[in-house]
Amino acid sequence: MNNNLKTKIKLIIPEILWNPIYINTNKTSKSVKKLILSSIKNEHKWIDVGCGLRPYEVLFPRGCYIGVDVEVSGAKDSMKIPDHYYDGLNLPFDTGSVDGVISTQVLEHVPDARLLIKEMSRIVKPNGSIILSIPFVWQEHEIPFDFSRFTSFGITELLSDAGFEIEEIIKDTSSIESIAILLNVYILNNLTPKIPGIGFLFNLIFCFPIQLIAITLQSVLPDKGSLYIYLIVKAKKLY
Repeated sequence: MNNNLKTKIKLIIPEILWNPIYINTNKTSKSVKKLILSSIKNEHKWIDVGCGLRPYEVLFPRGCYIGVDVEVSGAKDSMKIPDHYYDGLNLPFDTGSVDGVISTQVLEHVPDARLLIKEMSRIVKPNGSIILSIPFVWQEHEIPFDFSRFTSFGITELLSDAGFEIEEIIKDTSSIESIAILLNVYILNNLTPKIPGIGFLFNLIFCFPIQLIAITLQSVLPDKGSLYIYLIVKAKKLY
């Protein structure tokens, strides 16, 4: 199946039918958008660290968004559209010069996340914000640039050490939804034949029903909230 046909299919068919991890991607995106929209103001300056294809730029007023990314990573060059490249640690902005930082699905690819969070803290003004989305349970990806995973307690400690105070933590999926997503990842990685177009068929036959069952069960099954795919975090700079 060529890329043009895939794009047309995705525009016509509901995403849950072709995206095997729809529950995760949809909930994470909605949570990040909610936190951004509750934080941005006109004339504010925000930096997107590890901006990739700049999926959240459209939420910001014109002139308020700047994207930065690294030149060498596990992502293809075609997946990066930064305003500036940086070296992966030292952000090219003055101390206390920005109102907020967003960084989505990036910290797991940083050899020392603590140092980068402190660098983000350096450029953010007091009372400014940081918004992160980070994985707790996920397969290795962008190999070999995949270094860590984060619990809610771990990211709280890292942010606190950098002078931030947690304002909100969202766990994107319930336990049963997380299990469904991981099962779908297993199916696609290990059971799907490498035949053009067959992935969509497997999504429709196997992955869609699994997600539908999980969405139904999550409303009735008990859940202690300790198994999830991603964390979405908002914190305020204290000093």
